[in-house]
Amino acid sequence: MSNRVSISVEGIELRGRCGVTPEERAVGQLLVVDVRLEPVACPGAQSDDLSGTVDYGWVVDTVRGIVEDREFKLLERLAEVIADAVWAPLDLAFLEVAVTKPAPPVAIPIAAARVEVVRTA
Repeated sequence: MSNRVSISVEGIELRGRCGVTPEERAVGQLLVVDVRLEPVACPGAQSDDLSGTVDYGWVVDTVRGIVEDREFKLLERLAEVIADAVWAPLDLAFLEVAVTKPAPPVAIPIAAARVEVVRTA
């Protein structure tokens, strides 16, 4: 039997600076980040011990540091930087990072722009 564990941290709402124009980056806006990952192994599922799984508090702190402390032109780049930071220290089989910009400044009103980066081992 194969047993996979999927961990999702959804709706991380942060104020960040991501936009093509200097004005958009200067003002900043709400950005929403979702992270879904599958560790190669998750002994915490049996042991009930945090050290045997991915600490989603760490995931939130990592995302927050990137979104709030840096500036990006493209959502694609922001998602890639977050994926790099989460992927590198963890032993993952799968990672998906989605970044959503609600109500981006485009010619006609739209609900959101969303970019997803997916990695597999």
